[in-house]
Amino acid sequence: MINPTLPETGKEECITIDDHQYALIPNNYIVSENFFEKHCGFQYIHEQAKKAYVRQNIDTPLQDEHRHILREHLNTGLCQSLIEEFEQNPRGIEHESVAKVLLPEVFNESLDEQIRSYFESEYCIFWWSVYKVDAEDEDTSVSAKWHCDGGPKNHLKVIIYLNGFDEHESDTPFLDKATSDELKKIGYIFNMVTERASNIEPLCQHFNIHHQPQSLKPGIGDAVIFNPNLVAHKALPPKPEKTRYVLNFCLLPSNKHWQEIAESYYFPQYGCQDFKTYPSIAEKFSPKRSIDESCIEIGLNYQIKNMQHVEYLLANMFNDLSVSSALFEHIKSTDPELSQCQTVFSLLTFIKSCILAQFNANNLINSAWAEALTELATYESKILDTASRYRVDNKPNPEGVFWPDPTHERYPRNKLDTMPYACKQPIMDLSTPIGSAGSCFAFEIAKHFQLEGYNYVVTERNEDPNAGVLVDGYNPGDKIAKFSANFGILFNTPSFTQLAEKAFGIRQFSKLLFEDKSGFFIDPYRENVLFSCRESYLADYEKHIAAIRKAFLQCKVFVVTLGLNECWQLQDGTFMSRNPRENMHHLVKHRTLTVQENVDNIQRFFDIIKQHNPDFKLVISVSPIPLLATGRANEHHIISANCHSKSVLRVAAEELVANNQDMYYLPSYELVTECSRDAWEDDSRHVKPETVARVVSMFKEMFVNQST
Repeated sequence: MINPTLPETGKEECITIDDHQYALIPNNYIVSENFFEKHCGFQYIHEQAKKAYVRQNIDTPLQDEHRHILREHLNTGLCQSLIEEFEQNPRGIEHESVAKVLLPEVFNESLDEQIRSYFESEYCIFWWSVYKVDAEDEDTSVSAKWHCDGGPKNHLKVIIYLNGFDEHESDTPFLDKATSDELKKIGYIFNMVTERASNIEPLCQHFNIHHQPQSLKPGIGDAVIFNPNLVAHKALPPKPEKTRYVLNFCLLPSNKHWQEIAESYYFPQYGCQDFKTYPSIAEKFSPKRSIDESCIEIGLNYQIKNMQHVEYLLANMFNDLSVSSALFEHIKSTDPELSQCQTVFSLLTFIKSCILAQFNANNLINSAWAEALTELATYESKILDTASRYRVDNKPNPEGVFWPDPTHERYPRNKLDTMPYACKQPIMDLSTPIGSAGSCFAFEIAKHFQLEGYNYVVTERNEDPNAGVLVDGYNPGDKIAKFSANFGILFNTPSFTQLAEKAFGIRQFSKLLFEDKSGFFIDPYRENVLFSCRESYLADYEKHIAAIRKAFLQCKVFVVTLGLNECWQLQDGTFMSRNPRENMHHLVKHRTLTVQENVDNIQRFFDIIKQHNPDFKLVISVSPIPLLATGRANEHHIISANCHSKSVLRVAAEELVANNQDMYYLPSYELVTECSRDAWEDDSRHVKPETVARVVSMFKEMFVNQST
């Protein structure tokens, strides 16, 4: 049975002891250890370094205590010289030439033996630096509080004191490894860096942890060698008006002598370096992993052939690395031949039994295992979902899975006979108030809605021939309205936003009126609507806004067609509904909208109306009618620009429908461009009436309840 007390990690808890507050993340060291040893590969690096090691070792106190001091390791004259050079030119001491002289002096035979014996391998000098510490640094330095350094389990630091304890009374006290381990388990070690404490004695007493710091009181030239990941330590600040100077070195295992590495592969960097960069550095002087160690072979029928496959699956199955590690070790020890875990599914069954065994009625439920059971269930459902993605027997439209192939031997189908929708969503009947707005394709749809008996909402018809308002394509008395109100053609998504903002008084718009060479006047927000004079425009302005608002309040279903991704923006930030005339160029700039901008525009349009009409549902389509012209011809042909425009709008429509309960997609673009035999008029831009009729027929199949 797996250890039922596997700790929970990652959740911070705070406790207060004798007015001292401590933030703890129990056993967070397990996550850190797994990350560096397994994910980053430091375990492999150390194993390979030990395999390549040939020199003789000696027994040293460092091996057992994980810390040691070499007295008078560096001569006093060199120490003083380094302090003087650092004070004169702190940046100059960083130069590679300084390290080339210094490193052989520091890493002489006595220090070299200590390091090699500890690692049981050669080593690389990863980085080095000179530190200057003043008394006032105590409050701000995280090093002055008890901690272990994050990083691989096997790395060493060497600190050489350039001036001694007798001068500044600054020291590096340590706790032993057993105490450090207990502090890791309760979650003090490797909590947040900002939560470190300089006094942890109350914490240790509370948890009955042995607390006996040991100081070394180094003198000038003394070298302190220790594993900062395994033994807790802190830096005692100097006494007032005194300064401590030290040399720091960080060392990691390698399969080559440090001098060979420095000369041919990697020279020690000045200043603290990120451990995550070391594996890529080590690749330069380490042998490549063998195929057996790096290759995860996956058999047919979900067969599991080796432990690497098991480890890979577990690591990707559970978020808590300690859970996956515990399960992996359990499988290795109880089923090394994988007799019970021969396939992915038998492995899942085995894991499930292991996890369920942790829930003993006499024990507290460990939340790590409860979460693991949920993750296992999610993993199983994902497998089933993935395996069924291409099945046809569980889809609302079985013909919607595979591309229709007329040459298929068993299931020949022609895309030209296909209605390209996946499922029906009966959101209305023929009596449901429905409206529309958008491009010229939207007008074609609106016409068929009216001809086929839908309850098409029209709140503005322009029946007064003396009003001085001309709607292109509509004459007073016509039965078929162009749109629900005289919006004119709306080609871009900002125009829909502006329509809703205008209808409900959310935004004030400048009354812009441009004279056209035809003698009429043009409102830049209402394409294909003309005014005979300024007075006609002003008289119609508020009546039109009222008609827009009335249409939005009456409609329960509203169809929009998204036409263009390219648009023209006025200087005040608003957008024209189409393209500028000759007398407008000084007021506009060309824009190509992103997917997100289109999403945001239609979302705002929908949200505004929904606030005032909770029954409002939106059906989105993309107009198949291509761009007449592109403003991007310096870089893109019109054909390419049109493809980009429709693609962006199609993706925007997908995101909108996915994110909103009352939004739906009508695949009119797909029906016209892919599933129609003779869709286009002679201009190759406009759609034939019979093709539009098919679109409306598809709309009826998808959205109209046929039982009423």
